[in-house]
Amino acid sequence: MIKLPDATLHRLNTEVLEAGGWLPFGGMFDMIEEWPASLPTKIGVYVFLIGGNEPITYPVGESSIVYFGKAEQQRGVRGRVSQHRGTIMRGSRGRWPGHAAHEWLMARGGFCMYSLAPDHDPFTSAWVERELIHAFQRLHRTRPVGNGTAA
Repeated sequence: MIKLPDATLHRLNTEVLEAGGWLPFGGMFDMIEEWPASLPTKIGVYVFLIGGNEPITYPVGESSIVYFGKAEQQRGVRGRVSQHRGTIMRGSRGRWPGHAAHEWLMARGGFCMYSLAPDHDPFTSAWVERELIHAFQRLHRTRPVGNGTAA
């Protein structure tokens, strides 16, 4: 289990979330072993971190971050993360690989954290997701493996 959130995550909390008036990522739970009853149905963004003791080696540095996502639908963070979790819990499908973030989480386990949109500006989760990915890319010279590669 990850004892402390990823160092990159600390930096993104400050540079993107807090700078935009959002709370830092919180509410960490195990994607396989837990399903928190209190997972909110509000709009927000979320991050998946792989489990284990070894982070992913990126072109510049390492990080446990595997994916950033946004939750804008009716059931918010709870609904969107639930969709991902269902796919992960069902496992891989035959010889075809699935979503890269799901494959990493199926192989190594992992965690989810989320940040809810401020009440005064709930429609910016797509912008915040893009900014998180861009900031990650500036730090590691690529996007998180689950968000595709930067060609």
